[in-house]
Amino acid sequence: MYAFSSSEELQTFITLIYFISLLPQLIFWGGIAPYNLWKNKKQKKGTTPPVSIIIAARNEADNLPKLLSSLVNQDYSSFEIIVINDRSTDNTGKIIDQFIQKHNLIRKVEIQETDTNWSPKKYALTQGIAVAKYDNFLFIDGDCWVESDKWVATMAPYFLQYDILIGVGLYKKIEGSWVANMTQFETLSTAIQYSSFSNIGINYMAVGRNFGYTKNIFDNANGFQKHKSVLSGDDDLFVNQMSSKKNTVTIINSNALTYSLPEKDWKTWFRQKTRHVSASYHYKFSNKLILGTLSASHISVYFIYLLMIPLEMANLLQLSVLLLIRTLLIMVCFKKFTKMVGEKIKWWHIPILDLMLIAYQILIGVSSVISKRKTWI
Repeated sequence: MYAFSSSEELQTFITLIYFISLLPQLIFWGGIAPYNLWKNKKQKKGTTPPVSIIIAARNEADNLPKLLSSLVNQDYSSFEIIVINDRSTDNTGKIIDQFIQKHNLIRKVEIQETDTNWSPKKYALTQGIAVAKYDNFLFIDGDCWVESDKWVATMAPYFLQYDILIGVGLYKKIEGSWVANMTQFETLSTAIQYSSFSNIGINYMAVGRNFGYTKNIFDNANGFQKHKSVLSGDDDLFVNQMSSKKNTVTIINSNALTYSLPEKDWKTWFRQKTRHVSASYHYKFSNKLILGTLSASHISVYFIYLLMIPLEMANLLQLSVLLLIRTLLIMVCFKKFTKMVGEKIKWWHIPILDLMLIAYQILIGVSSVISKRKTWI
């Protein structure tokens, strides 16, 4: 075992190890993310493609009125809304019928029983896709809504150039709630991450509450057959399977956002995130390697630093400078992204929530291994 000849040599070694651990973070927040956030993405000019908006809803009677009201008022020339009532035991079906009576662009698909070999949500979406009139699909969840009447108009033109559209779905901010703050921060961080990697041709996920693809690529994938029995992943596993640099685009635009309410307590939030992350175990190995490296780098940056504080080492100043550089890069990227999507985040919340995100990554990672949830919603 190598013995260091002096404390200076040991401190130099620790600084080097810290820099190597930090390097993936510096590459992402100092290179990949800025390249995406400051890049000007242009839509292809042309006719407006017709769109089928598809919603899988189970027991969403309390949420559907707000969602459907926001969709029927979209400023777009040609679209339909397909709502799949998936074995609901509340008034979901009645709510849909009431909207159908007032708006002929809404259609309902009833599911009384699902195939036990399928993920229920994937089975429901497949039934909705089967009756769609148009070949371009936009997806949004039943507990979401849109605030801009330009959502379809902003998303749809990208179908002229791409087969897969990855949007951003945000949670509504609730002042004074750290659960909501954490939900917002994690959602923003995830969106920056997947949109930035997508910008350099690495597509590994999407969010089903703001997602789109063409009938052609759905047919080429043979639908969800490859992962139909996996509970989650109607969005990210489909992207993992079918995306490429040329056929996929991420859309960051204040008019192209969907919203939903965050969970009210840590326990419910924790269960939700465990379910969301479960599909990641089915990602391509290359995607898992990249995400694992970035996550390990994030954890080690703080772990090594905190480990050095009690030792009172002279190179702690050097480590502090490196950590400060990373923190400033994250702040700059968050400020740019939130400006693009019309959101606000307090600058002093960012380092606190970034540290909390480490606990989230560790706990969710462990929990998702042993979790055996059986519901999709």
